[in-house]
Amino acid sequence: MSTINQVAKLAGVSKATVSRVLSGTTPVKEETRGRVLNAVKSLSYSPNQAARSLASNKSYTIGLVTSNIDTAYYGPAASGVERALRGGDRHVIIACGNGSLEGEREAVDFLIKRQVDALVLITNFLLEEEIAQINLRCPVFVLNQTFPGGDDHHISFDNFAGGEMATQYLIDKGHRKIATVTGPLWKYDAYQRYLGCQKALEKAGLDLHFQAEGNFSVESGMSHMRSILALENRPSAIFFANDLMAMGALHVCAQQGIKAPEDVAIIGFDDLDMSQYYSPSITTIKLPLYEMAEATAYLLLNSIYRTRFPVKNNFSPELIPRQSA
Repeated sequence: MSTINQVAKLAGVSKATVSRVLSGTTPVKEETRGRVLNAVKSLSYSPNQAARSLASNKSYTIGLVTSNIDTAYYGPAASGVERALRGGDRHVIIACGNGSLEGEREAVDFLIKRQVDALVLITNFLLEEEIAQINLRCPVFVLNQTFPGGDDHHISFDNFAGGEMATQYLIDKGHRKIATVTGPLWKYDAYQRYLGCQKALEKAGLDLHFQAEGNFSVESGMSHMRSILALENRPSAIFFANDLMAMGALHVCAQQGIKAPEDVAIIGFDDLDMSQYYSPSITTIKLPLYEMAEATAYLLLNSIYRTRFPVKNNFSPELIPRQSA
């Protein structure tokens, strides 16, 4: 079994330099860093994690909280975070909130008690103010949301532009009776998408034909679609604030013999992987979730461990035209 002394000797540096390279806590010249990493690889050296933690007062472990882990949204996000952190030689402990506020709080407490160095929150129920309080206990990093005092701890996405883009697409297709089913409007992303929708309508001199507040679930999309189809004066197009609700809506349409886009055009948001395989395939706005999750992890590594990964802090929406609108 190789030792840190052997790595230092092969790389032609001191033990302290090897430690600095492996911990990522202190800048090291790229040429020196390369020699150390090559020596580590050549000798198949694996540092003693317990000794490393004692020396640095860090656990080199990150906590990841997701509201759920078995959905088309949270799965890719968790995967992106985990892969990037593992690539940065950090362990990840994942805790699931099981779709409730109390569950998310319990998951946060569980991870903090395990002395993680930081938390990545991909949650659905924790309010911004509560996240700010958690950040006082343990550094918090988020994607597609914000919290007071977290300007340097989040990866942002232009949800306003996405909502405007989705609605403008429907307007450009000739629709004038446009409805929207929003996400929970207390959530930052849902509210921004709604404001973007309103902006596009305002610029076109149109009023919103119908509005309902959903909760981002398939069941919510189904329920609101039934209500919309029961209207005497139906909209000709509907902007659903995420793909899951759009899928629920299309399912109801199929049950009632309503064709999209011939009878009603439907556009979603997120560009979940399954959206391209749905029938009809879903026109949507792409939110690059996996890439944003990776960027969040790199932002964390740079902030907590002083690494120097390149980080893209701001992401923009992209229209993905398909069959449903």
